[in-house]
Order: sequence, then structure tokens, then C-alpha cells
Amino acid sequence: MPLADYLNPYAYFMRLRRMMYARGWLRSYHPGIPVISTGNLTVGGTGKSPLVLLIAEYLERKHGKRVAVLSRGYKRRSKGFVLVRSGKEILASVEKSGDEAQMFAELLPNAIVIVDEDRVHSALEAKALGAEVIVLDDGYQHLRLKRDLNILLWDGHALPVLPFGRSREPASAVRAADIVVSSDRKDTNDQKSVDPMNVTIMLRSVPSTLTSLNVLEVPLPELHGKSVLALSSIASPERFHEMLRELGAIVTPHPLADHAEYSEALIEKILNEAEKSGVEMIVTTMKDAVKSRKYFERIISPIPIMILRHTLEFLSGGQRFYGAIDRIL
Repeated sequence: MPLADYLNPYAYFMRLRRMMYARGWLRSYHPGIPVISTGNLTVGGTGKSPLVLLIAEYLERKHGKRVAVLSRGYKRRSKGFVLVRSGKEILASVEKSGDEAQMFAELLPNAIVIVDEDRVHSALEAKALGAEVIVLDDGYQHLRLKRDLNILLWDGHALPVLPFGRSREPASAVRAADIVVSSDRKDTNDQKSVDPMNVTIMLRSVPSTLTSLNVLEVPLPELHGKSVLALSSIASPERFHEMLRELGAIVTPHPLADHAEYSEALIEKILNEAEKSGVEMIVTTMKDAVKSRKYFERIISPIPIMILRHTLEFLSGGQRFYGAIDRIL
């Protein structure tokens, strides 16, 4: 445990809270259908959204299950329960759902997508709507909802707990995971030293498709040698920039704050900057596209706007990862 955590009351509180749930002193609830939780220990991005998509697509493709993805809807302009996608159509705007839930709704056309601060309530609603399995986005600290498989995304570094660092819980919380997943790491020594009993799965992010705003697919080699403005409002934009460079693009980074809101004025400013800098293309992320698309479509620009999607590729442990999912079904 980092030295700062010995003086941090919040770190002790989080350990006590987890222990009280583990011993049944605080009550947790199970919705009666399998629950797979994904999450991390730190504030910020560790690749949770691509992992949620990977799991949901596998459950549908391999097992034919009707999946519900539950999220709290971070930075949405609504409160309480919102049905974002019914399994057939999108029912809520990105303002009401938040960017991550809207992205899930667009990329998982057969899924039920719900945002709700009360995960137990949303799980019961999902079951009533016909869900056969639940994927809980960013659920590692939401202990009130019981889960059948607890997946932790871990970068191998034990950081101090809030407010002295970026961790939500002490590193000892890794022991609650059924599976530890590490992404974009070459060395797992730190990870094994924290908890050598957990299964460690190694993943990396790889670019998958490049599309225009109207979903016209463009070959990835089209990026080679192109001067691009990399527009993103994600927690870790460096990996996005790195993917573009690996594809041969000449990158001008334009990161915004994590989960930043877009507006017509902001898009006009970005387009003006892009024209002045002489870039040949603006490339953004899917999470940004669900927020910015409507503003880009209102303004005629000579610069193409493209969306780079990425997926996760297993470096090791793929069979063990999918085997753990298969077992709970």
C-alpha cells in the first residue's frame, strides 16, 4: 500500500466497506440472471468500454444471449432510470444517456442499454425487459449488486487513494477480482506482486475500422502519410494518438477534457484551427462521434471527418477469459 494511504481515512473506509459487503453486514442483491462486472481501481480510462463491447458481442455471438449493458451514465443531463436502447431502437439522446452509454447503444444494436445510478434497480428492469445476462460497466465499486464474474482492468501500478492519488480503492481490492485483465502493458511483474493468485489476461488495443460520419468505411491504409488532427475527449488520448501514428498518420493532437461537451461554437473553432494548420483529415473516436456528429453535420467543411474505432486483441489468456464467461452461463 502506498505510504500516503496509511494516513488516508478514505482508504481505510473503502477497505472497511468492501469487508462489510464480503461478510454480509451490508446487503447486496442478485437479479436472478448472470451478472458480469467490469471496472478498475483508478479514476480515468483503462479501456473499460472496449472490454464491455467485447464481452457483450461474445455473449450474443457465442451464446445467443440477449444482453443488457448497465451504466451510470457519467456526465449525462438526466437523473434516475433512462432506457437508452430497448434492444430494437435508441430511445434517448446522448445528452440524456452520456457518451459511453450512447456509444454502446449505437454499436450493440440488439442489446438493452440502461443508465441508472441505482444498479440494482436497473438490473431488475433489464431482466423485466427480457435480458438474459447483464454486463455492468464500471461496476467494481458497486458492491450492492451481486455479480457472478468480477473482472478488473489493472495497469499494474499501486497508486495512492483519493484525494492523494488516482485510485478509488487500495491495491488490496484487487483480491476481489475473479479475473485481472491488463491492457497495453509489456510487463506484468507489478501485477503479479500485488496478487499472484488471480488469473491475468493480457490485451492490447488495435485499430479496427475507419469510417466517415455517415458510416462509410475507408481502408485503414488511407491514413498512411496523411496529416491528421486527432480530436478526442477521452481520459488517455495518448493511446489514440499512438494508434494513428502506427497507421502512418502525421498526428496533430487536439485532446479535450475527458467527457467534454461539444457545441456548434467549439466545432467551428476546431474546424478553423484544422484549416489553418493545413491538416488533410480530422480523426476522432467513436465516443466523441456520438457527441460531435450533429454539429459536424451542420457545418460544411472541406476537411473530411473520420472515426477511428479500435478493438481488443488477446496477447495471452484468451481461452481462460472466455472460459470464465462460459462457466457462469
